[in-house]
Amino acid sequence: MDLKQKIWDQWVLMLHKQEDRAKRREALLLEQIRKSMPDYDEVADLSITELHVIQSIGEKGNVNVTSLAQRIGVTKSAISKITSKLLKKGLIDRFQLEDNQKEVFFRLTSGGESVFSFHEIFHRRLERQMLSFLSQYSDSELEFLQRVMRDATLEMEKNWNNQ
Repeated sequence: MDLKQKIWDQWVLMLHKQEDRAKRREALLLEQIRKSMPDYDEVADLSITELHVIQSIGEKGNVNVTSLAQRIGVTKSAISKITSKLLKKGLIDRFQLEDNQKEVFFRLTSGGESVFSFHEIFHRRLERQMLSFLSQYSDSELEFLQRVMRDATLEMEKNWNNQ
């Protein structure tokens, strides 16, 4: 087996393991949120996409549908549906600026702030783990890895856009 084939096989294995790990991490995070907010039934059926919207609002502050759609990479229609669910769950508020009654903005409620805080802590822990893992490599190895990952991401985007 040539080296390119070995790299491809390892790449596929890594992607599968990452997908499985991501699912387990998401389930663990949602379970931690549910346990920490036992009297808050609205988080019982929180989806990962809803969590990403909460994260985006928490990071950016008051945001509108268009900016949320751009940040998360989904349609404005999808954001409208997600924000409707989050409004019903009491995790976000909807408001308009006094000088702009046309545009609708969103902000986190206290429940949304709690969910955002858990998500932030969770992500910081994942980041520390990855940075610790990467510390075993030299700067030149890291630069090469960064180049490969950037190029692979661009290739994926190009292939996705051409399909």
